[in-house]
Amino acid sequence: MSNWVDKFKKLVISSHKQHTIIADQDSLFAYEELLQAFILEGYSIVNAKTELEVRVEFELQVRGSDSKFLIIAPSSYTPLPDIEMEVNFQSIGLSQVFPNLNSRAIKGLSFNALCLLSNIKPYEELSHGKTLKFLLENLYNIDFDTLTNSKAKERVLNALITVLIEKDDINKPLLDFLVSIARPYYPTLISKGLSKQNLIDFIQEQWLAFVTYEQSILDFKEPLLIKSLGYLFAFDNLKQIKVPVSKYNTFPPPLKIGLHIDEEGHIDQELEGLMEHLKQHLETIEDIPDQWFKIVPVLANGKLKCLLSGNEGLKANYQEIENKFNIRFQRFIDNTYGSLFSLSGVRKPVVVTRILEHLNARAETRKTLLVIDGMNYWQWQLLSGALSKAGIKHSPGASLAFIPSITAWSRQAIFRGDKPALQEDNSKEAKLFEEYWTKRGVPAYQIDFKKFGISEPFSTHDISRDTAILGLVCNDLDNIMHGSILGNYQLKTSTEQWIEKSNIVQLIAELRTNGFQIHITADHGNIEASGIKNLTLKEKVGALSRGKRHICFTNETLLTNFVEQNIGILIGKKGLSVYLKHNDAFTTENTHVITHGGSHLWEVIVPFISINE
Repeated sequence: MSNWVDKFKKLVISSHKQHTIIADQDSLFAYEELLQAFILEGYSIVNAKTELEVRVEFELQVRGSDSKFLIIAPSSYTPLPDIEMEVNFQSIGLSQVFPNLNSRAIKGLSFNALCLLSNIKPYEELSHGKTLKFLLENLYNIDFDTLTNSKAKERVLNALITVLIEKDDINKPLLDFLVSIARPYYPTLISKGLSKQNLIDFIQEQWLAFVTYEQSILDFKEPLLIKSLGYLFAFDNLKQIKVPVSKYNTFPPPLKIGLHIDEEGHIDQELEGLMEHLKQHLETIEDIPDQWFKIVPVLANGKLKCLLSGNEGLKANYQEIENKFNIRFQRFIDNTYGSLFSLSGVRKPVVVTRILEHLNARAETRKTLLVIDGMNYWQWQLLSGALSKAGIKHSPGASLAFIPSITAWSRQAIFRGDKPALQEDNSKEAKLFEEYWTKRGVPAYQIDFKKFGISEPFSTHDISRDTAILGLVCNDLDNIMHGSILGNYQLKTSTEQWIEKSNIVQLIAELRTNGFQIHITADHGNIEASGIKNLTLKEKVGALSRGKRHICFTNETLLTNFVEQNIGILIGKKGLSVYLKHNDAFTTENTHVITHGGSHLWEVIVPFISINE
């Protein structure tokens, strides 16, 4: 639970009065997460839009009731004496929750932004202008004081890109402030209206002028802009421009991400551009889940371009960058992973144990969780492309699998909505799924769970009209992965064939037509690994479970003996398990397998996708 929600609850919940009325000064109950926090406290919520509605609902539902009620009243509401005697009344808004920040300046920020602010406390009361400065510096990492210093034009544009495109999260006061500082430098853009799409169109026009005529009001060679430009091309916000070879060679490497020479060499040029972008981020990425969730789509795009490229040198260079990112990812896992399980999943599930909590917090009446066993993030990019081609919009996202990344535990974690029982496998996942929802008041007859695949098709006609919560599991890609003996090239082709033959896109479209909000994830991903050794009979004895990337022992002594006898192998430890961190496998030396169970970024960072309504 976020700190500001906890503070809000402490301010309004009474220890001696059963019912509460809140005059919602800043429409804070528009945040679903705040509503859910009070529901979890046992309150029945009544939203009254007028003072008359407060009176009516109080007389009809609240007075004399044994249940706890929370009435959300208009901001101007003041209770009459007879009501005030029976309830705990509070008039509360942002100024009480964030006393040192100007409430007008922070009103309209996202729930996520308020959560960040609740952990960053200014030492003095800030005015409207100083609060805006505080937001820019602490939410968007923009140095306010340098905006109007040297190279102000580029600094202002970089700020616009960061706030409007990279973060995509802004309120009206901040937007008005950005308009005021941008107008002197970009009057044409401001006259059209400052928005994400207008900004993208403006930069695209200037990029075309820069490439074609070497004339632009933007200096694209300015280091301040190069990094942002790479982001825009990597995430397909900007489109590449075709140029002759002679012109292509005149551009510095970081800018080549926005160019291509011809269709035949397009893949290699895109890969070069993506690699330059990745290099810029490799040294700055931190132990923050959001940063890893943001970079993994770029890595996935690079991986797919690498699989399509015929340039062996270029492919080796990409693999070197991927390996470096994984080394950095292992540090993130070692430093941070264990603490992430305590994070609330209401806003987003950072770890897969919080996925059901996230679904429970959403207001939709019909929900589907589709778990595609073994799908890594670059395979998801293939499915994402097929969905986009079919006109199915979706919001990208990611989550972290349970480590060791084996089906028995990570999929159990998803459907349990908690850490898995390590002595059990995932055979009871349907029961766990039903138990989770029935504990939260959903009748059993409204819950359904099904497995399907190419050999066991699933039709939406099989769904009861009563079903409100639907769990789906598809094992096809896991089976395909374990059967891929020719590495990632075969896996890519097989994934594309599966997307076509499984009718997965059609199924998602039909679920949406039937009124389901659909969320797609995977229990774990996979990697192509190289064999380093077969496990000996002695090493296998006492193993509770084992695979090509992990071993779980029955006691600490066996685990310690294994680690001491395999000092040369880079492994991680979690509980009584050891797992491999890089591209190794417990199989015949120098043979290649596609498998899972370790902590490689392709195994652990899994997609968590919401299909847009």
